[in-house]
Amino acid sequence: MTQPAHRTIKTGSGELTYQAQVEEFTVDDSNGQPGARIVCTAYLRTEDAIERDERPVLFAFNGGPGSSSVWLHLGIGPRRVADADSLTPRSTPPYTLVDNNETILDAADLVFIDPPGTGYSRVLSPEQETDFYCTDGDARAMIRLISAWCRKHRRENSPRFLLGESYGTTRAATMARILPGGPFSTGSLGTTALSGVILLAAAFRNPVGDEAHAATLPTYAATAWYHDRLPERPGSLETHMQRARRFAQQDYLPALFAGTGLPQQRRSEIAQTLHQLTGIPAETLIRHQLRLEPPQFARLLLADDDRQIGGYDTRFTLPITGAGQDPVADDAAMGQYVGMFSGALVPYLRDELGAGYDTDYRPIEWARVNLRWDHGSGPGVPPASDTLVPDIAAALRRDSRFRVLFCQGYYDLVTTFGALEHAVTRTPLDEKRVQVQYYESGHMPYLGQLTREQMATDIRRFLARDADACDIEQQPGRPKENLS
Repeated sequence: MTQPAHRTIKTGSGELTYQAQVEEFTVDDSNGQPGARIVCTAYLRTEDAIERDERPVLFAFNGGPGSSSVWLHLGIGPRRVADADSLTPRSTPPYTLVDNNETILDAADLVFIDPPGTGYSRVLSPEQETDFYCTDGDARAMIRLISAWCRKHRRENSPRFLLGESYGTTRAATMARILPGGPFSTGSLGTTALSGVILLAAAFRNPVGDEAHAATLPTYAATAWYHDRLPERPGSLETHMQRARRFAQQDYLPALFAGTGLPQQRRSEIAQTLHQLTGIPAETLIRHQLRLEPPQFARLLLADDDRQIGGYDTRFTLPITGAGQDPVADDAAMGQYVGMFSGALVPYLRDELGAGYDTDYRPIEWARVNLRWDHGSGPGVPPASDTLVPDIAAALRRDSRFRVLFCQGYYDLVTTFGALEHAVTRTPLDEKRVQVQYYESGHMPYLGQLTREQMATDIRRFLARDADACDIEQQPGRPKENLS
């Protein structure tokens, strides 16, 4: 734990003073014994300390599972990586941090959590890892951490929100389900309650089969529009999106369902429309049975230029020649900015905040955490079913003031907006308490000043609304992000 460091920053709403502190907590395992050391970084406004009970606290974490919170930390916190707004970011040191004028610290105190096994957080013994490297055990550890943090800072009476990204959205939804207690969840009733959750790049168990292809098509269409690969490019991305959505539901999915029974003439018509939407030649689509998996699309769209698009953000590209198979290092987006974020955070924590750990900071831990994660069917086995929406539905039912905000990028091919729309329309949800916001971004809307500003505005409005008037105006026609 470090001593609080006091800072001042200028934001869109004016100048604010805050204190930053790296903190360490020990949480118990399932047997009530000390099981893990969890490290988090808290940013608290100081000029309005008298009113701090009324000020929201936002607890944020990324996903994986196996990822630290480095991305959100340097994305929405008061400091950010200077070169993160570029489509060709600096991959090697030196890295520079600058004040983040779009931080949401003006709307809520921020706590960035590194789950056990990530960042500087560690499980205390190998025998206890199974308690923490699983869906419910991980969620319980986060609940214990938040409870301990609120006790220490005397914030039990402050509104509390969660912000999860990618798998962190599953974690947030699981926490919302477990928190009320009871014999079928935690077996005990705690004192931590949530006002709402913000789900960024929601990690649903994607649709399978024909539905998966229909749900992914709008992202292909958005990507082709961005890279100007359409035979006739409409001026508005939103117009193109609406056409892609309608075609996917009304024509494409029934055609896929027909399989080999689809008449040849109709097959040609479907392929031609797919060409108009995605830029992929009709003959290529027919050769692939009208179906393209994301890795195939990523290599085909810009193949004439020897470029491959990123999965986490399809605006990013790298040469096809020499491409490897690593899902992060060889991804055109993640592979370029992962080193920048993790490389900038460690000296910041040490030199600016005084966190002198003599161990490695783990931004992403695949081998020790992700590949051993138990989603409910055993270590390393993918989840058998999607629990995110049912868990959110349960939280909405239990608390009439609980609220949800989905934030989704058009250019995210890992957690697509089509999968989000497919999932949320399968379960009746209270539209007055559930909002969806879209951004011309990829997996991380805080990359790029325009979308960072848009998302920050949406989150501020969400945090400020009470349950009876929490509608967020949809903004489908937002201007295109200008990254270079």
